[in-house]
Parts: sequence; C-alpha cells; structure tokens
Amino acid sequence: MFFKPGIYIVSMTPGVFVFVCAIVAAGAVPACDSEIWCQGPLLEALQTARLFPDSKTFVDMSLKANPDEVLTAFNNLNDTSRSDPAQLRQFVSRYFEDPDTEFETWVSMDYVKNPTFLSEVEDKDYNAFGKDLCGIWKHLGRKIKADVRTNQTRYSLIYLDKPFIVPGGRFRETYYWDSYWVIKGLLTCGMNTTVKGMLENFVNLVSTYGKIPNGNRIYYTERSQPPLFIPMVDMYLKATGDLEFVRENIDVIEREYLFWIHYRSVDLQVGGKKVQLNRFATLIDKPRPESYREDIETAQIAAARGRPASDVYISLASAAESGWDFSSRWFSREYNETSNKSLWLSYIDTTDVIPVDLNSILCWNEKILSDLFHQLGNGYSGNFTNYKRKHEARQQHIQDVFWDSERGQWFDYWLSLKEHRTSFYPSNLFPMFVGCFNESDDTGYRAIKYLQDNNLLEYKSGVPTSLVETGQQWDFPNAWPPMIDVVITSLERRGTSQARDLALQLANQWIESNYQGYTRTHHMFEKYVVTDVGSRGSGGEYDVQEGFGWTNGVVLDLLKRYGKDLRRSDSTSGDCSLQNTTFVGFILLTFFIRLFALTT
Repeated sequence: MFFKPGIYIVSMTPGVFVFVCAIVAAGAVPACDSEIWCQGPLLEALQTARLFPDSKTFVDMSLKANPDEVLTAFNNLNDTSRSDPAQLRQFVSRYFEDPDTEFETWVSMDYVKNPTFLSEVEDKDYNAFGKDLCGIWKHLGRKIKADVRTNQTRYSLIYLDKPFIVPGGRFRETYYWDSYWVIKGLLTCGMNTTVKGMLENFVNLVSTYGKIPNGNRIYYTERSQPPLFIPMVDMYLKATGDLEFVRENIDVIEREYLFWIHYRSVDLQVGGKKVQLNRFATLIDKPRPESYREDIETAQIAAARGRPASDVYISLASAAESGWDFSSRWFSREYNETSNKSLWLSYIDTTDVIPVDLNSILCWNEKILSDLFHQLGNGYSGNFTNYKRKHEARQQHIQDVFWDSERGQWFDYWLSLKEHRTSFYPSNLFPMFVGCFNESDDTGYRAIKYLQDNNLLEYKSGVPTSLVETGQQWDFPNAWPPMIDVVITSLERRGTSQARDLALQLANQWIESNYQGYTRTHHMFEKYVVTDVGSRGSGGEYDVQEGFGWTNGVVLDLLKRYGKDLRRSDSTSGDCSLQNTTFVGFILLTFFIRLFALTT
C-alpha cells in the first residue's frame, strides 16, 4: 500500500512506540513524457500486441523519423490496423531501428593485458580465469554515437559522453547500482580511466535529472536505484588519489545523496525523538514501459481482489528502483494464502517496507561525505561536522529500528503490520557490509551466528537470496553476486579468525561455481543457483542474461582479496593437489621397482 498523509502508531519492541508520519508527494507520474516510449496509445498498442518476446526490445528501438511524424503516422492508422499484429510489425519496420544501433565501435585505451593483481592469484586456473574476465570488459564496453546527442528525441537511450560498461544481454545501457561492482572489477583490472569516465557520466546525469536514473534510458528517469554513487567515488579516490575529481564535483556528489533525503524519506518518532529513514517509493502509477504487458497482467490479477492498478504499478516501479525486481521481500503477508505462485506478484507492496539495506547505504554515504569534506580541507569544516553527526545519528537509528534483539539480526520493517519482517535476505547484513553498526557490542557476532544457526552457509554454491521459492528471480534458489559480496564482506568485518575462515570458504565456493559455469559454457551469468555448482539462475520476467558486469566484478575483487589462499577443489596447480601426489607416488613406485630389479 502507498501511505496517505497521516500519523501511524507503530509498536516495534516492548515499551517502544514509533509514530510514522508518512508524507507522500501528491500527483503520480508516468515513466517519462514521451508518447512513444513511456505512455500513450502507440506504446499500449505495440506492447500489448506481443510483437516481441521481451517487452524491453521495443522501447530500446530508435526512430527513423522525428517523433511527431511517427505519432502522426500511428494516429492515421485505423482501429483494425492498430489491433493487427501484422500491420503493427510493418509499422515498426518502417519507423523504428533495431536495438544496439545507438553505439559506435569502442576500443579501450586503458585495458591492461596482465594486471598486477594476477601475481597474487597462485592457482593457475583461477589466474587464467581472472585474466579472461578482465578481457570481457572490452566486449561489454559501449560508446554512444554522436547522432544520439544530435537527435536525442529519436532515441530512448540518453546520451553519455564517455564510454561505459553494460551488464550484458538485454541490458544495453549503463545501470546505476550494477556499476558499483563493475567499478570494483575495473579497478582490479587497472582500468582507472574507464572508471573515471563512468563517474563523469553519473555526474552529468545528476546535473540533468537531479538523481542518477535506474539506467540511461528516458523510461528510467523517474526512478533510481540503491545510491552507491558516493561509494563508487570513494573507491576511485582510494585507488587513484584523484582528489581533484572530488573537489570539482563535490556539489553534484552531495546532490545525489540529497535526492534520497528530499524525495524518499519517512519521518518516525522513536522514543520521543524524530527519526528520518528512507524507502524505495516512486510515484510512477503506470506500467513500466520495458515491462508494459507484464505489469498490466499483474495489475489485472490484483484487480480481482479489488486492488487499484495504480497501486500495483507504484509498487512494481518501486521494487525496480530497489534493484530487487522481484522478490518475496516486497510481498504483503497475504501472498502465501494461495498456493498458486503465478498470483503472488500481485501482492507486491514495496512502499510498505522500510528497507535495512537502503538506510545502511545512506549511512555509508554520510560517513564517506564527512570523510570527503574533511579531505577537502578549509572551507568545508561545517560540512564535515554536519555529515559526521548525520552518520552517527543514522547508525543509532538503524540499531533502534532494524535490529531484532530476540533473533539476533537486522530486518526490514513493515509499516502497516507494525513489526519486523523476520525473513532471511542477505540484505539484512548491510549494516555490517557498510560498517554502520557498533563493532564493540555483540551484534556482529550474533548476526553471523544467525547465519550459522540457520545453515545459510551450507549450500553448494553461495548464499540464497531468500529461503522462499516464489518463481521470482530474487528468491530461492538463486544467488546474486552483489549479495555474495555483502555476506563475505560482512564476515570479514566481524574480524575473528572463525569469521575470516567462513569468508574464505564462501569466496572459494563462489569462485569455484563461477569458474565451473564459465568452463562449461564460456559465459558468465547474472545469477546462479545455490543447489548446484556452476548452474545459471532462473525465474522472473526474462531469461537469465549473459555477460555479466557485476558477476565479473565480484569474482575479480574476490580473486584480488583472496588470491593467495584460493584453490580449486580439483586443481593441479598446488603442490599438495591430488594429481601431484599421485604423480609423485607413481615416480617413487617406478624407482623402487627398478631398484628391486637391479638387486635381484
């Protein structure tokens, strides 16, 4: 549900009450103003005619003529032609170009054939694997042709001046939160210039739209994704020492953070104090253009229960903003009252959830901003102090609102049900991942014990994204690379030898699974299953995609972090491998047989 203005009394823990002041800006909006790619009769006719198996295909096409000419031609079609798939295919063929025509050839100028991190990867198979993954960046790189800038109205793609890395497959554009893990991998491969260009692209997007859209398509501009731009800047600064980039762009860097504060906030009263937290909550009350037909079908299912379509569309777009599209994480409790999984998505209620990961990321933003302002020196002391206080306050709020002392874990919070959502999702660990928790108390220990007590580290290849099998891609049995990084880094932050051993165990397991899949298929995938080694994930609105940006980034970063200690289970590269032991035994046996023959 999307909260109307008002005060809601929420009981959280015994003796603690939270007064939720849910203020929602009036006036829902379409995905963008375009009557071709975002709303209107042309989009509806072409998307509901099922011309393409994937709804994203059409909205990624560019125009052969100016928009007004195309709209006039469509308006001149009679009703029969507008409902005839054959006629509509002819219309598309006449007026639209296939996707991928927006790009020109790009040759990376900073590709490093043998990046330095490989010297630390002792296993020869993994060393070759890491080298291959650095090479894949050349295939995932894109440079937008100048015509997109000159004739922007003919393209759904938003022009960006610098080359960038795409995820792969159907994802032909740059994506916001994917880029955090892509940049991790690029920096590991020594491609600092490409990283700087991607950050400059994000600066331009913030300057134009006041935020970083989900991706650089006009149909993404009314929603964002988890705000990892400031951590990207921090990674780049630590890798290069390029403080001048920060100095030149600090106002825009801060502005990206402020978008979340101004437009995605919920005010609470906790223990008599005002607390501001954040949630994913777009105002898009129409079908997502890239999933137009699918969203209509979901809304029709919900309508049978009397739920307004606009309510469903807002939650679908808000879940897309979260990056978790889709997951039981956003479903209302009633979803499992029916055994028909095809109905479950219609129970999506994203804006009813205050997410622990989003608030942890913003806590991280506040810490980094305070550090950046401190490094910039004179003239920024007030900014430094302001963000230091914000960080300290939010860290306490995260403990007060999301920590469940009985279960020993952080959880998302349901506004309407007045309670924690006590289901497992790796996102629960984000306070540890970003370091926004009190390391001196026992929360870190108990959060890891929760993983062990619930056998969450015992799967064949990774940690599942949930324990619920809904058929959605962000649920069991899928494991997603970013969440693997979250769990491993959280284990590392615990700092004990046992936690570090668990982190290494999971890193070894994940890299082995990715390597096995790559060896069999010569592809990297956006997600894998935890029930098998090296097998691609499934579920959701589209087929599993190959490429794959953040998958490569996570593996490369893990190879760099654990390179000396990683070993394939059947590796021939280590001195203590089974193959080497067998070979040595064979040589010794042959020696003694010959010696025996000489002495008899």
